Amino acid sequence: MVRKDVFVRQVRDALSHLYDPIHLQMHPLVNLMGLSRTVDKSAGEALRELLWETIEALRPEASIPPDRPEWLSYRLLWLHYIQAFGQAETCQELGLSQRSFYRRLAEAVEAVASLLWERYERIAPKAEPSPAEEGLLSPAEQAREEAVKLAREAPRQPINLLELLESAREIVLPLAKRQGIRLCFEVPPSLPLSYGDPAMVHQIFLNVLTEALRLAKDDSLALVVSVDDTQTIWRLGGLDESKAPRRDLDRVNGLVVSRGLLEVYDGRLWFERDERGVATLCFTFPCAKARVILIIDDDADTINLYRRHLEAGSYVVRMARSAEEMEAQLAAARPDLILLDVLMPRLDGWKLLQRLKTMPETADIPVVICSVLSQPGLALVLGAEEVLQKPIEAEALLKTVRRALARVSNAH
Repeated sequence: MVRKDVFVRQVRDALSHLYDPIHLQMHPLVNLMGLSRTVDKSAGEALRELLWETIEALRPEASIPPDRPEWLSYRLLWLHYIQAFGQAETCQELGLSQRSFYRRLAEAVEAVASLLWERYERIAPKAEPSPAEEGLLSPAEQAREEAVKLAREAPRQPINLLELLESAREIVLPLAKRQGIRLCFEVPPSLPLSYGDPAMVHQIFLNVLTEALRLAKDDSLALVVSVDDTQTIWRLGGLDESKAPRRDLDRVNGLVVSRGLLEVYDGRLWFERDERGVATLCFTFPCAKARVILIIDDDADTINLYRRHLEAGSYVVRMARSAEEMEAQLAAARPDLILLDVLMPRLDGWKLLQRLKTMPETADIPVVICSVLSQPGLALVLGAEEVLQKPIEAEALLKTVRRALARVSNAH
């Protein structure tokens, strides 16, 4: 069984993503609540329905006047989560201050979680304790498990490996000087982007460099970085193999964590000998492929504006001004994300959204609605990932695109 505080956090997260089908489909509550796919609905839809029903269970009796305090939690949950009202709109509707909003919302979510917890306790199997709980994992392995969990939960974004490496080098440099070891880096002037959480990747560099200092054979360590079509390869030479048996990474505590983190990002870490027979620590990061954004909008100026913002963010931009052009673009190359206007002459964006979300080949492509209309509840219930109201600033557009793409990356 999970702890109740963890369960409450999961309920809060599910409510915050009530109209995010991909997020709900992969949510831990699906398994915890014993939900599964049926002929009529997916597991994510079953979870959304369960959350709706639980909120409805908090609805006061009809005999209680609507201005009574008993209605506040129910109306707050209904407006903020089911109707997808923002914090400001909800406060205005209910006459709440910002401070009261967050306090009352936390209480309302606790009420939902308490009802779900009662159901969970009835169906939860008596789980066997994990190896960590039984004390079967070493401290290094426990640290690895915790780090891997954090890395899997953290949103991914494009990362500049050179900047993170330089930051890690500056941090370990005083330690290297104290030990009388020179750090020699042979790195290309630029490296392709990779995807991950910057803090986790920074920790990988710190772990590798500090362990390498401990395992150094002489008074210098040489890091050589190369690039191939799919990854960057990092080779850190000058190690004493007697201090770190090359086939037993589990004996080097700092590398246990780094190897686990690299595996989260589809990289790997290993020991080998270089051409001179010197023990070398090697690891890889996969290169990030350019993300393709398809803009569906009838206005050429809007398309050009979005294209400038997105290309500055290193995205590949495709565009469609009609249903026919959209079909051609989808047939030519699958985009990673779609920006869709819903108010277009001779082109019903709402029908396009429904079509994109019901066609198997496009259903899992995130769609961000960009429109002068303010109908977030409708857009989200039809499957949109997020909604932006025109006019849209560059920063808001890029943040929303990064956030939507990160959710998809974390879901896979």
